[in-house]
Amino acid sequence: MQGDFAPHRSDIDLLGIVDGDLDRATREDLSSRLSHPVLAVPAQGLEVVLFPAEAAQTARLDLPFAFALSTGPGLESACEPPGTANDMLIDIVLCRDAGITLSGKPANEAFGSVSRRLLLAALVEELGWHLRQVEERSDDRTRVNAILNAARSLHAAETGRILSKTEGGHWWLRRHSRDALVARALEVREGWAPATFDPDSVRGFVEMVARKIDSMRREPA
Repeated sequence: MQGDFAPHRSDIDLLGIVDGDLDRATREDLSSRLSHPVLAVPAQGLEVVLFPAEAAQTARLDLPFAFALSTGPGLESACEPPGTANDMLIDIVLCRDAGITLSGKPANEAFGSVSRRLLLAALVEELGWHLRQVEERSDDRTRVNAILNAARSLHAAETGRILSKTEGGHWWLRRHSRDALVARALEVREGWAPATFDPDSVRGFVEMVARKIDSMRREPA
């Protein structure tokens, strides 16, 4: 837990481990049991990802997952077929550091560590996803998330620790006190101000952070 949860704006991320692959019937059964409103989601959304045991222990690019479900109030539930992803490495880092164990081993034992090289690659890819979201969607929640995720991504690149969005924004402002874009994103997130964002400024900020992290990724080990 990071102390930044608010039901109207936050998602719940649930990571788990399965022994082997899941067949289609099992995935469909899990999806029906876990989807809102069968399992009521007390938040903006619920993300459930299940990993094969070997993948959970051995972090790598193109990390395999066995099950991935997105659901929540007002959302159409979506269950992905088994595949691979890099952004889930970020979830594992966060889970190992701040996750709450519901069953089984503690998160930092159940999931293997993620190297800095892998984390940097995953952060760059995640920021690319945010850029695509900013291009495709015009809502202010998307823009606020892109700005604050970019800020906390640079902190993660430098320290290996992933802050909450709010903490990441405040960390950025301690370095760049006159950054009006990040300051406004925090004000909007915390309900202090109406949202007013220039899309080009949002894209420029996210691209700048992505370039910084990418240059760190290319430095000699």
